[in-house]
Amino acid sequence: MHVIIGKKKRPVGSDERKWQNTSMEELASIAQTGALFGGTQIIVFVGALNGERGEEFIELAEVLDQSPHTFIFEEEKLLKKETETLTKAGIKIETIKSEKKEFRFDQFGITSALAAHDKKKLWLGLTEALRAGEKPEAIAGLLAWKARQMQDANLSRELVFMYHDSHRGAGDLALLLERFTLKL
Repeated sequence: MHVIIGKKKRPVGSDERKWQNTSMEELASIAQTGALFGGTQIIVFVGALNGERGEEFIELAEVLDQSPHTFIFEEEKLLKKETETLTKAGIKIETIKSEKKEFRFDQFGITSALAAHDKKKLWLGLTEALRAGEKPEAIAGLLAWKARQMQDANLSRELVFMYHDSHRGAGDLALLLERFTLKL
């Protein structure tokens, strides 16, 4: 049994169960019964330990830990009491820290360059943003917002069409944005 605090990519072949619909008898039965064709299962419960039936799951911790199957409980946070109880039962608890996205580029520089119709500053700001790891969708949204604020219907329409066309397969949005800035 594993408890994961935070967001993590789920293992391939895992089965996410709705803990609200699973009785404790059914869960104990799954834990003690082997798979139909041998092997093991990976069963994921999201938010079960912090839910209204969390104590019931904690009481079954030792049974689930001794199971041949892997039970993963994915939680936003876990209180100290539950953490201590699970640790005493020998459960592996993994905490994943979510990284906060830092301010990496000058958003106002890009929008002011668009407002001034300054190709060079807009292109430099766009390439800086893309190098900093910003998603082209976010940049397109920022530019479309500025075009609407400027009340420039043609620019706004062009940016919105570019975004949707890129999702239809008409080209990479980063390249379409670069082409847009250079012909401004």
